[in-house]
Amino acid sequence: MAPRADKSARVPQTPAQQGLWLIDHNDPGNVAYNIPEAFLVNRAMDANVLQEAVNRLLMRHEILRTSFHEDDGELFQSIEPEAEAVAGLTDLSALPEEDREKTLRQAIREQARRPFDLRQQPLVRFELYRLSERQHVLFFNIHHIIADRQSLDILLDELIRLYEAVVKNEPADLPAVSLHFADYAVWLAKEMDSAATEKQIRYWKRKLAGAPPFIDLPHSRPYPAKRTSWGATMPVTIPGSLRESLSKIGNAEGASPFMTFLAGFAFLVYLYAGSEDFCIGSPITHRRHVATERMVGLFVNMLAFRCQMTPEQSFREVARKIRNTALEAYDNSDVPFQKIVRAMKPDRRFQRSPIFQVMFGFESRAQNTGSVLQIDTAPGTARYDLTLNLTDHGGEATGTIEYCTDIFEAADIEKLLRGMAILDEAAREPDRPISELVLPD
Repeated sequence: MAPRADKSARVPQTPAQQGLWLIDHNDPGNVAYNIPEAFLVNRAMDANVLQEAVNRLLMRHEILRTSFHEDDGELFQSIEPEAEAVAGLTDLSALPEEDREKTLRQAIREQARRPFDLRQQPLVRFELYRLSERQHVLFFNIHHIIADRQSLDILLDELIRLYEAVVKNEPADLPAVSLHFADYAVWLAKEMDSAATEKQIRYWKRKLAGAPPFIDLPHSRPYPAKRTSWGATMPVTIPGSLRESLSKIGNAEGASPFMTFLAGFAFLVYLYAGSEDFCIGSPITHRRHVATERMVGLFVNMLAFRCQMTPEQSFREVARKIRNTALEAYDNSDVPFQKIVRAMKPDRRFQRSPIFQVMFGFESRAQNTGSVLQIDTAPGTARYDLTLNLTDHGGEATGTIEYCTDIFEAADIEKLLRGMAILDEAAREPDRPISELVLPD
C-alpha cells in the first residue's frame, strides 16, 4: 500500500462505501446499516472522563470525522479537522430493579433505530447508561459506511485505553496512526483499474451465468413491492456434538470451519426451499496490508457462493463442492461486489437484492470474559431476506437467524430451525443421499 495520499483533492468513496451510499440515497432513513453495540461494564465510570476519551478517539481517526457526498454523479468523502460526538449519560439507577432492564432495552433499541445523515459527520454516537454506582452499559452506534467488525473491536479497545489514560492523566499507550482509511481509498481507486480486476470479473460472469435471480423461500407473506429494513431475530445454537460431527466431515474434505458451516446452511436452505441452484452471500475482510491492521474503516467485500445440489448428492459431496466453490471465490475476491452486480446486469424489475437474498456470517472467537461483556442490542432490522450469523466458540456455535418481517412470520423461521435437526442425521450418515432426508413438520 502507498504512503499517505494527497487529500487536497476529493477523496473517492470505496466501492463498498458507494454501495451503502446508494442504499441510503434510494431509501433515506434506512437503519439496517447502523451497527449498534452495547457492553456491560462492571466498574464505576465518570461521564466527563468518557467524553474526553471520545474526543481523543475522534481526533485519532479521520474516518470518524468523515462525511459522504455526491456532486454531479461523483461520490466522494470529506474529512473535517474536528468533530464533536456528545457522550450522553442516562441514569437509570433510581429505577426499581425490575424496571431497570426493561427501560434500558427500550432506550437502546430507540438509539439503535436513530438514522444517520451520511452528509453530516460524525457517523457515530455514544451513550452511557448508569445502572448502579459500579455497573454501567456503554453503548455506541456507528454507520457501516465507516466501520467493519474489526473496526468495532479496535474502537472499543482504544476507547477503554483512552479512558484509563484520562483517569491517570497520562498519554494512552496506543500505536501512532500514520495512515488512515482515506489513504487506503485513494490507493484502492488506482488498483481497481488493473488487468487483474478485469480477469476476476470475467471469472464471476462465468461462475454466475444462468444462476436464478432469486431464491423462493417458503414464507407466509407475499413478497412486497418495496421491502423495508425491519426484521427480527431468533437464537440459534449448534450443540458441541453436532459441531464435532460437522468438523470431522469438514476436516476429511479439507474444509475450514467456515466452509463446513456454510455447507450445512446451504444444505438446510436447499431442503427448506426446494431449489437446486441458488447463491448465498457472505462478507470477507480485506485487510491484506500491515498498515490496515489497526485502521478503522470499511474493509468488507461481499462474496457470492453459488450452491448447486441434486437429490442424489450426499452431505459429504455438498461439503466438498462448497469447499471448492469457496476456494475459487477467495482467489477472485478482490473485485468489488458492486462491479460484479453491474457486470451481471440483473433484471431490476425484481425488487430484491441482486444475486443473493440469503446471507451467512461466521466468526471464531472466545466467549466474553472480564469486566466488559457484550450484550444484545436487538435493533429489529434485517439487511437481507434471511441471514444466519454464527460465532464458533470452540465447544459449540451460537448465533441468530435474522429475517425480514415483511416476508416471514415467526412460525416460518421456527420451522426452519426445527429443520436443523436434519443436520444431525446428515452428519451421522454423511454419504447418505439427500433424497432420503425429510424435513420435520
